Amino acid sequence: MPESHKSVRVAVNVMRARLTVIGFNIAIVSFQIAQLGRAADGLRVPGLERTVHVVADMQLYMALGLSVMALLAFILSCEIDDAGVCTHWSLMAGDLLMYLALAHTVAGFFAPLATIIGIVAGELPHKAAEINILKIGAIVTGGAAWFLAKYVGPIISLVRSPFDRRINIILGIAYLLVLLVFSWLTAQTVRVESAVSTDQLGMFFSVLRELVQPLRW
Repeated sequence: MPESHKSVRVAVNVMRARLTVIGFNIAIVSFQIAQLGRAADGLRVPGLERTVHVVADMQLYMALGLSVMALLAFILSCEIDDAGVCTHWSLMAGDLLMYLALAHTVAGFFAPLATIIGIVAGELPHKAAEINILKIGAIVTGGAAWFLAKYVGPIISLVRSPFDRRINIILGIAYLLVLLVFSWLTAQTVRVESAVSTDQLGMFFSVLRELVQPLRW
């Protein structure tokens, strides 16, 4: 391993705290996937017992995959010796993947919640004003958590990273590219669920909208 990596020695407890967050995230994602399958407002597909929520299901499964990738990145960052300190830049890659997974988890919870509250408001018109306040509160809370996880957390991690500046810049650029790819995937799922045509101009704006996804909720 290069000497520049060896000079960085991050306590293993720093990595363990992140593994705890990932374990918690995997647990709640698994719970939400099971719950969404029982919800009656999803799509009914012949041959499937569960309902399908294309956007929310995709968000949660992406959160699950990102969590596993973050888990592996954190494990790979540790030295295999009696101290087990983290010396490899994959620690920061794991941080970025963890935050992205958390953002997808938040989207998988709050976007369906906003939809359900909207349905309830339609069924109870005499309580629509009060219910819309609840919807706004849910969107603001979930949106704040989403922005913190998607942007603020990764920025702070890269700024405070103990690794070489060149490595942090490369990780930052890679994170931005991954953001665009996942925004494109989410835009595709929104169009599938809404049965909207995939014209290029509309797709471009759809991808940009997913970079500020809570505004869509």
